[in-house]
Amino acid sequence: MPSSKIQHRQREKNPLHPPPYPEPPHCYQISMSPTKTSSRRSPRDKAAEHTTNYDENFQDHLISHGVYPPFSRYPDSTGLSKPGNFADIQRRLLIRRPSLMLPPDSLEKEYSEFATINAEAGEKQLVMKEILPILEGKKPPFTRTGGGYPFKNLAPLTDGTLPSAIPDFYHGAAPNQLNPVIRKQLSDQIIPSKQSNRPMAPNFFIEVKGHAGSMLAARGKACYDGALGARAMHSLQQFGNESSTNMPANYDGNAYTMISVYQSGFLSIYATHPTSSRSNSPDNHPDYVMTQLGQWALSGDPETFQQGITAYRNARDLAQEQRNEFIKQANERYASAAGGFDEEYSVGSECTEYGKPIPPISLP
Repeated sequence: MPSSKIQHRQREKNPLHPPPYPEPPHCYQISMSPTKTSSRRSPRDKAAEHTTNYDENFQDHLISHGVYPPFSRYPDSTGLSKPGNFADIQRRLLIRRPSLMLPPDSLEKEYSEFATINAEAGEKQLVMKEILPILEGKKPPFTRTGGGYPFKNLAPLTDGTLPSAIPDFYHGAAPNQLNPVIRKQLSDQIIPSKQSNRPMAPNFFIEVKGHAGSMLAARGKACYDGALGARAMHSLQQFGNESSTNMPANYDGNAYTMISVYQSGFLSIYATHPTSSRSNSPDNHPDYVMTQLGQWALSGDPETFQQGITAYRNARDLAQEQRNEFIKQANERYASAAGGFDEEYSVGSECTEYGKPIPPISLP
């Protein structure tokens, strides 16, 4: 039997090596709005991804508009603030997962297979096809994933001169988790695409590069993604809490958006949180601060390989829990303000299509 078939069968039985992902999936239509059936990216969309230079100038533009990559500084040269829940997130990343607690011999085998796959996945599309499924493992229930298309429906993050963000892959919520009135009101903050069946309220992203790709570009894209995700979470968090449209927004100092960057066996995980502006700009736009949570050389040794994948999946699951909680709270505040009980949306994050209960997230 050819070796490629043997490897494929081994991955099917293996918790660390599930079958390769198809193209980034888009959730099926579940909302009240009409379905747009075409999911093809236009030539303009593809061109935007390849012509945007995520270089030092891009990073400088973000910083000048209050979007800070890790280890940069505020305008007064002070260091960036960490999120208030930084230690809590780091502890969560370390929690062991049953599916990854393998005997030493099995772990060594998994690591060796991964190292070979990583060495051969020199191009970005191969990383998406071969490496991403290993990071993701079994897809969590009731999550929606997408990627590879521009976030054209979102309001500009800076001054409107940046092209739309195009995350490689992201996790978000099913549109029908959120009351349609809230969806409409927060549309340009939480709904990335006008194609109504795509995931909304994204707060977990991954950017990947091939062996020869630019890590600076990957981090620039990740910083952009993270700020959009943090803005989406803050919009949900603030919904129904504003005493006046003229009052400044409240920031609790915590991060509810996670971003991963992968290249050549190295995995970095970050968190982004919004803060009040340090530049005292008249438009009162918030700052967005990206903080490194950790780095793992997955191709270095079996133990680090195991730790990195554990951290990735724990970060993803934590982001889902936080996203669901904000959706639930927004639905409840809307129902309370409306003076009635909305059976379909009253439990928000804890309902799937048509109000059926969602079981709590477990660690596979």
